[in-house]
Amino acid sequence: MVFENQTILLTGGSGGIGGEVARHLLAKGATVIISDRHAAADVPEGASYIQLDVTAETAWETAIAAIVARHGALNGLVNIAGVFTPGIAFEDMTLAQWRYHMDVNLDGSFMGCRLAIKAMALTGGGAIVNFSSGLAEIMLSDAGAYCVSKAAVLALTRLAAKAGGQFRVRVNAVLPGAIDTPMLWGNLREGQDPQDLIDMLVKQHPIGRIGQTTDIAQAVAFLLDPANSFVTGALLAVDGGQLVD
Repeated sequence: MVFENQTILLTGGSGGIGGEVARHLLAKGATVIISDRHAAADVPEGASYIQLDVTAETAWETAIAAIVARHGALNGLVNIAGVFTPGIAFEDMTLAQWRYHMDVNLDGSFMGCRLAIKAMALTGGGAIVNFSSGLAEIMLSDAGAYCVSKAAVLALTRLAAKAGGQFRVRVNAVLPGAIDTPMLWGNLREGQDPQDLIDMLVKQHPIGRIGQTTDIAQAVAFLLDPANSFVTGALLAVDGGQLVD
């Protein structure tokens, strides 16, 4: 199987995308560990759980050390954990709100990349997939902190790919478009017809639909696959053409 004898950590693994990625990798033979800040309510069958606050460096160090001690290596990391608070006008955004997005979306991914590269370097390499967003390119004035944090993740990915190459660690990123998850439905305004939201989003995607979690899971598996050992520093849009314009 593609990921036989591969141990892969997913942050934010109990979310809509995280759960689907976990199931997809499990079906391909991976040993999957999902993490979340709080005890996971829904751990996919076959996966294990480890508590991890991605904003805490000591938590990262403890989690990765525990995984290596138990499984012998960390072969893959998928930095899914993220926050998105919509509807805050740029001029009204507080510094605390700004820093919250940076702490989780950017700093969490940075610490994961840095510590995973160090661990993978000791066991022959590995692969990291960071989560950015189409909103790294499409600026929304009422989601400024999210947009900037996800744009920074793209730069982080390229930097980490360059730094990790000497250790045979590949680092790539996915940029999802609108994906049918609870986070997406957080954009539904009070009194808004759900179908109106979907219709608006579909118009932004030339392929004529919004994305499903399976679309993202397949892209992540491609980037993690050891067979794709020459793919690093790639910024892969999985967005139905949203960024074409």
